[in-house]
Amino acid sequence: MADKHSDDKNNNWDQGTPQERIKAFEALKRAIDLFTNRSTAVDDSIQTYVTELPQWFQYPSNTAVKIRVGDDVFETDGFQPTANPLVTEARTRTGTDISIAVVRTDRRSDTGQQAWHESERALIDTVLSLIRSEIERWEVDSLKRVSDGVVVLDSDLRYTYLDHRAEQLLGQDIEELRGEHIWDGFPEAAETIVEEILQTAIETQSPKFFEQYHSQQAQWVEAQVYPSESHTIIVFRDITDAKTAERKIDRVLETTPVGIVLLDAEGTITRVNSRAEELLGVSRRKVDRKGYDDPDWDIWDEAGNPIPDEDHPVTRVRRTGETIQGFTHGITLQDGSERWLSSNVAPVKRVDGSIEQIIVALEDITVPKRLEQLIETLRPADAVLNNASTAEEIKQALCELLTETREYQYARISEHIPGTALTKSDLQERSKDVAASNSVTLPIQSQREFPPAEAAVETGDTQVVTRNQTDTQFEQWRAYTLDKGFQGGAIVPLKHRSRVYGLLVLYTDRGEAFGGREQTLLTTFGDRVGQVLYSLATERILHADKVAVLTFESTDSASFFVAASEQLNCTIDIIDTIPAADDMLVHYASVAGASLDALSDIAETADCVAPLRKISHTEDPPGGEIEIGLQRQSLAQTLVVAGAVVTRDVVTDGRAEVVCEVPLGNDIGALVTRVQDSFPETTLMSKREYTPTTEPNAHAVGRVLGDIFENELTERQQQVLRAAMYGGYFESPRRSTATEIADALSLTQSTFSYHLRNAQQTLFARLFDRSQ
Repeated sequence: MADKHSDDKNNNWDQGTPQERIKAFEALKRAIDLFTNRSTAVDDSIQTYVTELPQWFQYPSNTAVKIRVGDDVFETDGFQPTANPLVTEARTRTGTDISIAVVRTDRRSDTGQQAWHESERALIDTVLSLIRSEIERWEVDSLKRVSDGVVVLDSDLRYTYLDHRAEQLLGQDIEELRGEHIWDGFPEAAETIVEEILQTAIETQSPKFFEQYHSQQAQWVEAQVYPSESHTIIVFRDITDAKTAERKIDRVLETTPVGIVLLDAEGTITRVNSRAEELLGVSRRKVDRKGYDDPDWDIWDEAGNPIPDEDHPVTRVRRTGETIQGFTHGITLQDGSERWLSSNVAPVKRVDGSIEQIIVALEDITVPKRLEQLIETLRPADAVLNNASTAEEIKQALCELLTETREYQYARISEHIPGTALTKSDLQERSKDVAASNSVTLPIQSQREFPPAEAAVETGDTQVVTRNQTDTQFEQWRAYTLDKGFQGGAIVPLKHRSRVYGLLVLYTDRGEAFGGREQTLLTTFGDRVGQVLYSLATERILHADKVAVLTFESTDSASFFVAASEQLNCTIDIIDTIPAADDMLVHYASVAGASLDALSDIAETADCVAPLRKISHTEDPPGGEIEIGLQRQSLAQTLVVAGAVVTRDVVTDGRAEVVCEVPLGNDIGALVTRVQDSFPETTLMSKREYTPTTEPNAHAVGRVLGDIFENELTERQQQVLRAAMYGGYFESPRRSTATEIADALSLTQSTFSYHLRNAQQTLFARLFDRSQ
């Protein structure tokens, strides 16, 4: 910007009286002294000159002076604006506005007093030029000392100053750019976010920051914008190397399996990786510049209580400067779901030991933490299961245990009769529904539960649905679950020896619920409950006050033994039936009146899952003992699955007589219907009732052995022991080898021997222990 006055101002020095000219030259000499041979700072020189300048004017005592350099003001005491001031203005190349104003404190516009002398006008014009030159030289020198590029724009966004570094960054000559509009020199940034940021900085008069890739130079440039009313300064810096290093760091951060959060020394978040976004449930945009102690973070300890600020790991690191590892806490995400995290928090220190940055590494421990809590939840269940005397006690107590924690908000146990088809009414155990809080509306029973419940009964596997499970075969059940406000549901079969005695229905608001390990734990839990339900049912039969004895007759050829007996005109006495692999049942039976070879031929054409094996045989009369594997092809099996105790199962000439016992309280009508559905040509011949009497001592010992067998041997041990007994393994000489029996049970010989030895050890050790 040029000086305000005309180019002939220097001629004004020749006007005025000699005395006026002398004063003007003395003032000029002093200005040259202060501003060209400077030994002090520019500001100090200006302040000195302001206080001295009035003495060289016509009326020193009534003259006041103000010099403005940018936003800095230097003035004599008592300076007040008046009419007709003597003013001159200029602007440096870098856009700094400079002005000098001189006023007469006693002058009024109507006094007719003499106007300013021309020599006085010439003086302030010359002094302004000196100050502008010195300020400009100082600014340019300062900008040259900056390693970054510097550009100065006027109020029309035209280049008024560029240093050589900016010339290199922009790739154009300084002289060609000076006076050009900013986007003429930097066209690729026009109509981009850069233009928007620059305009915002000017409108708000506040510094702004942006990064831009300069394709012509293949450089990343970082720019800081400093606006003022008269000009705008932009400081450029080449950050290409930093960007390259940052991309490498980004690759590391994005491939690490843990969440990384970077904070500055004050605890403000400056950066997060994708894993941290996922774990915290927020986007980078929302978390950027957010404090670690922001009230929006809902974190809590293992008891569910909010973590005080003084105990927060970041607070402790800022206070002590020491690393904290394995800080376990829960967090409630914005969608209401909960997650468990383990945090490692470490400071990054400067050379002087002060904290420059804080790094937080987050690991998701929700699954193991939930399993740990679930194990703790299920631990008291052992006491319930060990002490329960009825199934009703078990159902109510277990459901309450499961919903007293944060794991499940709803639980229900429904009983089921093994071997029967599931009905919708089996799920309507409304009195046993238990919810964690009043917010859960009871009862929760839906027709949508029936298909997965059927699958649980048929397969013996736990069935689950979750919010994230989009490929489920039970989509209607999933939709129902979500509609009820839950995140997932599970139906756990309560089974023993592959027979389902009940269903445990669970719902939860945990988004990550029912993973593989949790399902395994629930399956194990379901097996334990199923074993107890089976034991209680057996106890009810054995210790019933009154027992019903049912006698069935059947000529139904769907039974393998009925069909074979009819063809061979023989008698077959089924001694025992033992579950084996793949739903196969191994039958041990004695045969009288028929050749075992002939029976074997019939077995080869029948739907048998394992060949008939002769354990012993006689030629005259023909017969012997056999082992054969079948699948649901005997009347006795149907009764045992339904909970009856078979005491006799003999088939003669195609007619079977089967006698069983059931507690009088059982639904005998349903039992008969179930038998006749499987074998229609079956008739209930008689029913009688009796009250069991007190057993003699020999029977009491047998009862002890029976209890040990049922409750303390594993299912596999029970199968092996029974097969060895009825296969003649314990006889001398042995009628079956270990290999033969192992083959029948689909086991290796070594596995058979291992389970047999353990079964014998447990049986006799516990028998002798109880006898003392």
